[in-house]
Amino acid sequence: MQHDRPASTRSVLRVRARLLRQVLAPLALVTVLVGLLVPVADAGATGIALGAYVQPAPTPGHPNAAIDSLNAGLGRHLAIYQTFVDWETTAGVANPFPLVFANYVASLGATPMVTWQPQATPVHGQSPSSQPDFSLAQILTGRYDGFIRGWADQARGFGQTVYVRLMHEMNGKWYPWGNGINGNTPALYVAAWQHIVTLFLGEGATNVRFVWCASAGAHWSAAPYYPGDPWAAWIALDGYNRAATWRSFTQVLVTRYADITAVSTLPVMIAETASPENPLDTAGKADWINSAFLQEIPQAFPRVQVALYFDAPIGGTQQVLTSSAGSFAAFVQVAASPLYQALAPG
Repeated sequence: MQHDRPASTRSVLRVRARLLRQVLAPLALVTVLVGLLVPVADAGATGIALGAYVQPAPTPGHPNAAIDSLNAGLGRHLAIYQTFVDWETTAGVANPFPLVFANYVASLGATPMVTWQPQATPVHGQSPSSQPDFSLAQILTGRYDGFIRGWADQARGFGQTVYVRLMHEMNGKWYPWGNGINGNTPALYVAAWQHIVTLFLGEGATNVRFVWCASAGAHWSAAPYYPGDPWAAWIALDGYNRAATWRSFTQVLVTRYADITAVSTLPVMIAETASPENPLDTAGKADWINSAFLQEIPQAFPRVQVALYFDAPIGGTQQVLTSSAGSFAAFVQVAASPLYQALAPG
């Protein structure tokens, strides 16, 4: 999913806190059943690892306050937390490995996932075609090799398993590495992917698990972009329900799931998914969450071992978990399910 930066992260945290106060009271009984912020390492169950991307809303001295806010509402820690890191800032300054985030997630007994994006942080409305410096051909010239090696060294220094979701949604047309953008082709994508992974291996960053992730919403097949099982640890999908075209989780993802599982034997991750509220049904989003996680994923997507909810207002504030008490309660039910107590596979 293409992401624009929020105007104010503080306002996000204030809204989240107010909504959580509204929903926590009726969820008290559920929270007791889940237990007190049990570290995921203590879950001791097999099944699917549950995770989330949580819109950052830092407070002074605590850059990961939004994660704590979600955890407090759920009554537990999740297995995976995701962040997004561009290769460069808008001003062209290289972004380092997010060590503060990774260490904080690890302190929760969870696994960090970094969606690593070869681009300069775009200004609002900027077209990906305006960043030809990050074309796949440019990556293959070696102009970023020093930066990639240094980032790999930093990731290795973290010393624990970290998922790196590299150049995701490549079968869409909204990123500099995407389909047809800047002269990109599937062959160039595969070559660039293998080039970057080779540099990581050369730096001994064996704690990095690369996640290859397609978009279920793109009109183009992801199969030609697959670099091969030896070059990744996971295959993954992003897919969203939309209020204008309300669809079940299965309707959103089933076609591209068949596409990627046909070319790989690796385990599958749902790296981004979410739903807005249904303007015609106040219980629609809660029902969608329950059906997606508790019924459809285990029944129709048997190779899924990790599933993350995209808990951020990008694309409409109604996709956040706290958009209604019922929707948050539905995710609490998912988090309490024995099916979702697994650790993130190493």
